[in-house]
Amino acid sequence: MAAKETEAIILRTWPLQEADKIVSFFSRSEGRLRGVAPYARRSVKRFGASLEMLSHVRLRYEEKPHGGMARLEACDLLESFCGAQPSYEQILGGSCISEVCELLLPEHEPNEPFFRLVALVIGEIGRTADVWRPLTYFDLWAVRLAGFLPPLNECIRCHEEIATEQNCWFRPQWDGLLCRNCRGEDSWMLDPASRALARSMLTAPLAEIKQDGWTRSTGAELRRFLGQQMERHLERKLITRGQLEQLD
Repeated sequence: MAAKETEAIILRTWPLQEADKIVSFFSRSEGRLRGVAPYARRSVKRFGASLEMLSHVRLRYEEKPHGGMARLEACDLLESFCGAQPSYEQILGGSCISEVCELLLPEHEPNEPFFRLVALVIGEIGRTADVWRPLTYFDLWAVRLAGFLPPLNECIRCHEEIATEQNCWFRPQWDGLLCRNCRGEDSWMLDPASRALARSMLTAPLAEIKQDGWTRSTGAELRRFLGQQMERHLERKLITRGQLEQLD
């Protein structure tokens, strides 16, 4: 088997037999992969806390020449996600990022921009304990990097321009935004402030997006729109997105 070493982000783990774990990880050099961490459930000495969700790690593994899951040999923790006692919002926000990566990223396809996006967002959540601003930024850029962010100033149906100060709408059956005349009955509104927020996040670094005044309701309709775009292209519901919407 070929031995490799890579910087990676742990996405999630599953128990395997009595002592092992299956680990899904996003490698900077190799893309999304899965491997087996032997005895990870029985002994904490070999992997410690490095296999926790969204841990930023240096990973050494052996890959089988004819495919199949890799064998994890060692995992050194570079940065833990949200420290020892993350809030429920942080855990749920992290689970949402992990789920999107699991479903959106193909296996064995390196994606440096997406890796930098994930590292940036989880670092910001851990540093500030703020969830909604980094998560909105992640949703927007995940959709853009995946290649299905529609125009924010044009009706997808009639192709008329939607002025900056006008409301627009979106529906699960359509890939983009709709004007007032094309909106239909089962639609959600995206107001000018939401589109302005999207434009600012597309042109400014996350650190320059002001944290003051952010609550769960800030950017909520933008996140709903972006979530629908993901679900439409994935052809499945995102479980953690529904859980986020149910938070009090």
